[in-house]
Amino acid sequence: MRAARRKTLSGVDASQLNARAQTGVLPGAGGEEMQMALGKSAGVHAGAAAASRPQSRAHQHQHPSKPSNPQRRHSVYLSNGQAPRVDPRPLGDKAYINSCVRQLISFLSSRGFDAALSPKTLAAPTAKEFAALSLFLFRQADANFKFGSKTEDDVPTVFKQLRYPFQISKSALYAVGSPHTWPSLLAALTWMVQMFIYEEEAGRNEAKVMCAEPAVSFFKYVSAAYRHFLAGDDARCDAVEREFSSVRCQKSAHVTASTLRLEQENAELDALWTSLTQETPQRAALHNEKDAFVRGVQKYEEDAGAMRRCIEIAEGHAAQARQSAHLCEERFQASNKEAVDLRHRVSTQPVDVAAANFTDKEIQKQRDAMTLLKSRRSDVESRACASEVEAEHALAQLETNVKRYNDVARQLQLIPHTAKYATNASTFEAAINPRAHTEQTMVNVDFKNVRSMVKKIHEVHTQHKWSSEREHVNLDQSLQTCQDTLTERCDEANGLASKATRCETSYDSERKRLEGVLSHIMKELAEVEKDVTAVRQSPEASGSDNETALYTCQVDHDACLTLCGEERLAVQNMMLAALDALMGHKQQVQDALDASSSKLTEVSIE
Repeated sequence: MRAARRKTLSGVDASQLNARAQTGVLPGAGGEEMQMALGKSAGVHAGAAAASRPQSRAHQHQHPSKPSNPQRRHSVYLSNGQAPRVDPRPLGDKAYINSCVRQLISFLSSRGFDAALSPKTLAAPTAKEFAALSLFLFRQADANFKFGSKTEDDVPTVFKQLRYPFQISKSALYAVGSPHTWPSLLAALTWMVQMFIYEEEAGRNEAKVMCAEPAVSFFKYVSAAYRHFLAGDDARCDAVEREFSSVRCQKSAHVTASTLRLEQENAELDALWTSLTQETPQRAALHNEKDAFVRGVQKYEEDAGAMRRCIEIAEGHAAQARQSAHLCEERFQASNKEAVDLRHRVSTQPVDVAAANFTDKEIQKQRDAMTLLKSRRSDVESRACASEVEAEHALAQLETNVKRYNDVARQLQLIPHTAKYATNASTFEAAINPRAHTEQTMVNVDFKNVRSMVKKIHEVHTQHKWSSEREHVNLDQSLQTCQDTLTERCDEANGLASKATRCETSYDSERKRLEGVLSHIMKELAEVEKDVTAVRQSPEASGSDNETALYTCQVDHDACLTLCGEERLAVQNMMLAALDALMGHKQQVQDALDASSSKLTEVSIE
């Protein structure tokens, strides 16, 4: 009976009593074992632990007038006092949150998520939208997955089964889009997306990435040797080691021989390559002759190209000469024909003295008229030359004035059409058309209307300037208001930080006090265990009285532990609630500060 007694608690540390019951499995466990382990709850594990623990002689002989309470006894061994794990990810960083949102949108879009997605939607989703996202991601792992009657109960359970390293509380699922709960839930969804992507990449690269043969054999040896080591078969473990050593020695000798053979072949090939690539006088002369031939060929090709160009030019000139000769031939034939006609007309005309005198007078009149026309022509040509000179001078003066006008328009930012004060209705850039027939068409701008249009533009931009100055004054006032608000928010943040420091200090003091109470209870428990051991070693005659006293002490002890556990949980819940409220208010203050800083940035940019 003494061998079947339960182990005393005198050597158990307080951290072991407060440790949380583990419901997961090892990372290397199979899929069926993980599903079985994740399907169990903490209560099932507690019941199994209590059923497998051997009972003491006191519990085998319960007092008939006092019923046993096994569930209450189990609270001693399953105290849930382990602190939750802290998430090291920067959940308060907006850049990190935006990165998580982009990853989630990219994954859902590539997998055919039917609802519309945008960063604005994922900035503060509703509970229904979060349930749809979670259901879609859960079905990526199990196509037949369905939520139960309460999504708030199923989501933390599924994440716990998937071995998510951080705890998701049910209270966070009642306010999904709040600023202090959504970042942790978004990080959990991003964790699932990253797991899916890692699994796909690992499956895609499994056929490509293979270990080298020595690594594979070494891993097989380590696996076999470790298996025999765990089984306690030292002889088989030594045999596996000797076999692996002999195989490795043989492979090493083979590799050494192959390496020596390859080195010898490489030396022979190097010598052959050196002999083949060695320079000789005959080879140098041939190379020089080859270079000379190459230069000659290039020169001949250049000369041939120049000759072809000359031939093309000569052919063009010859074609023009042939065309000119053909035209001259036609004119010559026409002149001969006219000469023949004139000879025929002269030969057929009768000779008359009066007609000849009249003809001479007419010829003289035509000569005088020709002389007068020549003098008039020279006079007109001289006046035309003077007019041309005056026109060129006037055109140069006009070009100078137009250029100065365009320079002034550029300084006023009226031209080109992309300038600041340019208008689409009219153009201010002037250009001269020297071949125009009238003065109105020589310049494309009507300078009479330019002054009125520039005045209108000046009035419009003056009004804009006044409105901009008023806006600047308003923005200065807004900036001063934002700075005052920022100062107030900073003071509030400093006050909250000091309040948080005081809360942490009170929390540490309360925790130390509870630890002292717990250590005192553990000492009392050790003393009770010693008394129980002493009573068990006493004669059997006083067994009934001792059992009654032991039961009474045990009940008192359980009641004391239950009260201490409830007080500890109450204090922890109160501190966690205070910390949640503080973090929420801190997040709101941070958002207000970010909004103020963004407004200040916009004001400074404007």
